[in-house]
Amino acid sequence: MPELRELRRKLDNVRDISEVVHAMRNLAAAYVRRAEAALDAIRPYTEIVETALRIVLERSGRTRTAPERAPHCLAVVFAGEQGLCGAYNERVVRAALAFRESGAVPVDFATVGRRAAGLLAAAGVQPVLAARAPTSLEGIRAQAAELAADIFEAYTGRAATRMVFVYNAYENMGRFREQTQTVLPPRLDRLGPGRKDAFRYEPILTAPPAELLGDLIEEYFFIQLHRALFESHCSENGARLLAMTAASGNIEDRAEALTKEFQSARQDLITTELLDVVAGSEALR
Repeated sequence: MPELRELRRKLDNVRDISEVVHAMRNLAAAYVRRAEAALDAIRPYTEIVETALRIVLERSGRTRTAPERAPHCLAVVFAGEQGLCGAYNERVVRAALAFRESGAVPVDFATVGRRAAGLLAAAGVQPVLAARAPTSLEGIRAQAAELAADIFEAYTGRAATRMVFVYNAYENMGRFREQTQTVLPPRLDRLGPGRKDAFRYEPILTAPPAELLGDLIEEYFFIQLHRALFESHCSENGARLLAMTAASGNIEDRAEALTKEFQSARQDLITTELLDVVAGSEALR
C-alpha cells in the first residue's frame, strides 16, 4: 500500500508538470506568432531609413561617419531573462566571445538580458553594461528608448569607435542563427542596397547635411535596436517552443511508464487481497 501511494503521488506530479509545460508551449507559440508579425511590420520602415541614410551619405560624398581615433569596439549581446529555451543563450554568448577573439581591436561588452551577463561572467568577462531584456512585445516598446540611451551612453563613455549587435536572428519556427551586425558607424558597404521604390519622388534635402545625417544615424540606430530585440524575442520563444515540445514528449513517456507501473502494482495488491480472502474462507471452512 505505501508503494501504491508513492506511485500515485509521482503520477500526479508528472501530470501537474505536464499541464505547466503545455501552458508554456502554447504561450511560446503565441509569442512567436506575434513577434513574427512585428518583424514583418518594421521591415518596410527599416528599408526606408537605410535608403535615406544611403542617399545622404552618397550626396555628402562620405563612405563612413566614424571619428578618426584609436579603434575600440562595443559589442552589445542580446540574450534572455529566462531559461528553458535550449542552447539559445549559450549560442549567442559563444558568438560574442568568438567575435572578440577574431579581431585585434579591443572589445567591451554590453548585455541585454541577465543570462548573457551571467554566461560572460562565467567566462571571465565583466560587461560594462548589464541591462534587463524585455520579455514581451509590450516590454520592448516600453523599454526601447531607455535601452537606447543606456547603450549609447556606454558607447560614448568607453570612447568606442564601433558598435556591433550580437543576437540570434530568427529564421523560422525554432530555427535561428547567430548574427553579428555592425550598427555604428553606418557605412555604405554595410548598408543594404536600398529600395528604388522607397520614395515616390527623389527627396529634396533642405536641412543642413550634418544635422540631417545625425538625425538619420539616430533613427538608424534606434530601428536596428528594435529589430535586434524583436529577432531575439522571436528566436528565444521559438527555441522555448521546441524545448517544451520535447519536454512534453518526455513527460508523456514518463507518465505512461508510471501508469503501467501503478496499474501493475494495483493489480498485484488486488490479487494479494483476493488470495487472502480465499485463504481465510478456506480456513473457516
